[in-house]
Amino acid sequence: MDVKRILMLAFAIAIVPMGAGASDINFGSTARVMAMGGAGIALGDDSATTALLNPAAPACAGAKFRFIFPGLDFHTVGASFSDLLDSVDKLGGDEDDALSLVNDFAKQRTGLTFNMVTGFTGPTGVTIEAQANALITPSPEAAKWATAALLFRDSKDVNLTNVQTIIDNPNFDAAIANALAGNTAAANAAFDAYLDDLNQTFVDANVVYGPSLLLGKGFNTTNGKMWLGTNIKILSTEGKSWQVKGTRVGSLAASGGNVLADLNFEAEELPSEGRKTTMKADVGLIYKPNDSIWQYGVVVNNFIKPKVRGLTNTQDDPMISVGVAAALGRNFLFAADLVNITGANDDNAKLRLGGELRLGKLFALRAGYSGSKWTYGAELLGLNIAWSGRSAQLLSNVLKF
Repeated sequence: MDVKRILMLAFAIAIVPMGAGASDINFGSTARVMAMGGAGIALGDDSATTALLNPAAPACAGAKFRFIFPGLDFHTVGASFSDLLDSVDKLGGDEDDALSLVNDFAKQRTGLTFNMVTGFTGPTGVTIEAQANALITPSPEAAKWATAALLFRDSKDVNLTNVQTIIDNPNFDAAIANALAGNTAAANAAFDAYLDDLNQTFVDANVVYGPSLLLGKGFNTTNGKMWLGTNIKILSTEGKSWQVKGTRVGSLAASGGNVLADLNFEAEELPSEGRKTTMKADVGLIYKPNDSIWQYGVVVNNFIKPKVRGLTNTQDDPMISVGVAAALGRNFLFAADLVNITGANDDNAKLRLGGELRLGKLFALRAGYSGSKWTYGAELLGLNIAWSGRSAQLLSNVLKF
């Protein structure tokens, strides 16, 4: 069996579990590459989508200008998209629903990212990209507290004795012991020290937005064709952070061998640096040998490194990625990328694979592997959609999670 048949068979098998465990969704121009596992560094057949991976892609279209249909990318880390939908249903519910929300998000680090891109590509192109994200980072103590949260009906008269076996913290134990011994001052001091351990849960909101200038050119070589390109971005960045804090209201009270507490929770906004402006540039190359179905690509992200300040969890070191792609017949495309071969930002290299089977001019099926999860997607009447367990991070983004 030849390579083409093997790849198409694997692609068909991958489609079978479509939608199983899916959490991330994408629409528009970002959805094509996301459905193919984020792979496509060496593709240049559709500059409106592949420009998000390789700035050399627009040059492959020559003098043809292409509009980038607005693309939307929703990405989660920690809680899955289905978990978030379930959480939305709990908003505005009863006390048990509210406590369940605390339980959902305090058990794991959860990141929510929303991307948008639009514009046009060509020998000279302009794109507008925006990204917003929220990051919830609970402390180990918050996770233990969340395990016990559903035992509480409200923030008043919380029976601390009932959850002592769940919360393994010396300050918490000292608070209960002192309260039962009648030493209220020592009990309050110990419980406040425990809350200091607990109050390390943060919510971060970061926004990066601004225009990009795409420049590219093709060259004939002795053995094939080469395209070079760069993506220069002027970025505005803004970031805010909130600390989720629990405080004691009144003194701990001992009653019938139990210790009761009245708690109050709030989110306190932390000082921020405000809006900052910076510049970054990516460079890329695509090469196609004569009489070959294969193309090869290289991308250097953050070739000019942005000076990003005031944002959390930013990973913006220069990163090199390589890829291959092939048109296996008239209707099937295959792409494979090895992302971050230099191990930038203390992250390992990831293999991304993807395929596209065209069923007509306006219809296609896609599937891939993002380096951690299977990805799936389709094109229906020209509209692209993708879903996955974990979608790949777009190489054109500054912030990586």
